[in-house]
Amino acid sequence: MKIEIDKKSGIPLYLQIKQQIKKILEEGKLKKGEQLPTERDLSERLGVSRNTVSMAYKELVLEDMILSTPGRGTFPSPGPRVSNQHKLKGNNTRLKLIEIIDFAINEALELNFELDEFKKIINNRIEEKERLLKNINIAFIECNYEQLHFFSKGLELGTGIAIIPILIDEIYQKPDEFKERLKSIDLVVTTFFHFEEVKNYLSDQKQRVLAIALDPQMETMVNIAHLSSKDKKIGLVCITDKFAQRVFQSIRKAGIKCLSFKFATFNSKDELKKFLADLDIIITSPGRKKEVEKLISPQTPLIEFIYVPDKGSINMLKLAILDLKSEGGRIEKK
Repeated sequence: MKIEIDKKSGIPLYLQIKQQIKKILEEGKLKKGEQLPTERDLSERLGVSRNTVSMAYKELVLEDMILSTPGRGTFPSPGPRVSNQHKLKGNNTRLKLIEIIDFAINEALELNFELDEFKKIINNRIEEKERLLKNINIAFIECNYEQLHFFSKGLELGTGIAIIPILIDEIYQKPDEFKERLKSIDLVVTTFFHFEEVKNYLSDQKQRVLAIALDPQMETMVNIAHLSSKDKKIGLVCITDKFAQRVFQSIRKAGIKCLSFKFATFNSKDELKKFLADLDIIITSPGRKKEVEKLISPQTPLIEFIYVPDKGSINMLKLAILDLKSEGGRIEKK
């Protein structure tokens, strides 16, 4: 397994390692059952700390690219495949569905149903399922308007599933209105940061509260790391201080270096122009990108900072939705 890193590129080393291993797995160069190097072996081979390799491996585990078993080692996950294999799997799934449909048709004919009558029964069942799906409402509660908006508009969870954004301040500022809205909610979702707060507030309610983790989008971090250096000034334009603090912590955690980091939440066009003029790299929250684009030259690096739920959280949320579909209504906490 050939991996090369560039310590001068500005891209965090763990990201370089992760992306190269991911590419090796997607191209099928590492077969199922073939062991990856241990963290110690790979760190010694690349001349990096074991923690750096460990961070890359952990993210690959979360993305279901590899499996790590104590005492046995680390291996490719059965999930990852090259694109052609993905297509093959999709075709096989489609063929399997056709077999099931053909079987149902034959059974209906043997039971003396006419095909038109069978078709009506199928259509009625589909309509019932669609009505069921349309009744699934998920409330996403967060303290940050920008993240709330992006999550509710950008996350695809399937047909008929409505995500209702609720600022956590509404719980306290408009309690009656909040509890009225809650009557139509089947599942409450929030971040780990607010999980205990929301759970305690809803202790007398029937809805289950699900906590998810939000991570910076990988492309976002790679772009910032690629452009940044110790002599560059980074500036963030966003709506709230809370979003700015979260972005700053994410950049620091990734080990990205810069001369300075500052942020602006004001709306004055003149003040914003003055703020932007002194920056080498400009970051915006999803809610302010278009506004900033009009105030800078096309040559100025502009990066939209996006947080997305990690893969584990998405899978957990989809499982909860499957429970809702099968139960035909609200998931009640135990």
